[in-house]
Amino acid sequence: MSNPTTEANTAATPAGTAIQARDRAKTPTETQGIRLTELAAKYVRQYMDKTDNPATQYLYLGVKGGGCSGLSYVLDLRDERHAPIAETDELFLSQDLVVVSDLKSFMVGNLDGTTIDYEEGLMGAGFTFKNPNAKHSCGCGSSYST
Repeated sequence: MSNPTTEANTAATPAGTAIQARDRAKTPTETQGIRLTELAAKYVRQYMDKTDNPATQYLYLGVKGGGCSGLSYVLDLRDERHAPIAETDELFLSQDLVVVSDLKSFMVGNLDGTTIDYEEGLMGAGFTFKNPNAKHSCGCGSSYST
């Protein structure tokens, strides 16, 4: 019987490079890397299950300039077959999901030690970021400064 995860790891992207995110991913610690809470992972999996190829997908976390505090988080579900990872990307395996951050976002955004959570409240529900390196963050929690 074949293993879809193994097959996905050896499949080729259109550019001809092997899918390798899961193989390169490191296990984050409480203070290093990017982690997902169980609840955040549950919601990511629910979304992935609605797509064609969850075995080749990863969660991307980056930052861009903007927002009330200077930097805004970018969270995206990507497919390695269409958005291959770069040699310089930071990769983590948390809650059995691959989380990728490009090196520039990881360094400039000071993302080391960040936890991605999912919260529900009176004002709505969504992903939140607990970044121990953020000095100031806005009220909505989607932008910060370091």
